[in-house]
Amino acid sequence: MRKILDVVYNGNCRLDAYLPATNGFPTIVYFHGGGLESGDKADQNYVEIAKCFVCAGYGFLSVNYRMYPTAKFPEYLEDAADAVAWAKTHIEEYGGNGDLLISGQSAGAWMSLMLCLNGEYLSAVGIDSREIKGWIIDSAQTTSHFNVLKCETGCNPSLQRIDKYAPLYYVDENTRFTKMLILFYEEDMPCRPEQNMLFVKAVKAFNKGADIAYRQLAGGHCHGSTEKDADGGYAYVKTALNWLKEKNI
Repeated sequence: MRKILDVVYNGNCRLDAYLPATNGFPTIVYFHGGGLESGDKADQNYVEIAKCFVCAGYGFLSVNYRMYPTAKFPEYLEDAADAVAWAKTHIEEYGGNGDLLISGQSAGAWMSLMLCLNGEYLSAVGIDSREIKGWIIDSAQTTSHFNVLKCETGCNPSLQRIDKYAPLYYVDENTRFTKMLILFYEEDMPCRPEQNMLFVKAVKAFNKGADIAYRQLAGGHCHGSTEKDADGGYAYVKTALNWLKEKNI
């Protein structure tokens, strides 16, 4: 495995690249969780997840982005789009085949959905969301993100809102993407399973042929990408790799 750490993109933002030794690989652009106020690309869980994907033949870019309290909406989404643009522009220099996937955990999953559904962020960096080969969403909030509500509007973060801060707000007859896998957990955060099921059903209501699948995994919030199972693996990785194989990505 090749490691290229602290690659600078978008001024002061950085990402870590974990790459197979051979060329011609697809690449996952990954946004960490932490409620848009904590978390880091180099946390041990993400490093181990990166190694798992690299062993399966994928490049993995673990991305840092601006967060609260210094960031404001939509700066972290602009950072995320810039990270995808960096991958599109540069990954072939490192042996990638140019195929990109986007994934994220919790807040990073919310960011991923916002990039997918509100086209303005990727469009601003010259990318159509339909260029992305697949989306792997790990326990996203599909209503308005709780910390965005708190920090941007002063509202109670437990409120369930569908407004410009919600991926669901952008689901309509024009919603199109390539392929998407939605993951959530049996004992997830309050309302999170229901939010994800609503998202899947809303997409299907407008586009019955949408290539969207969901899996409910065991454990609490993001258990599959934060805790190893009995054989030392991550359920998030195993489920994602099975789906990628099924979709021939």
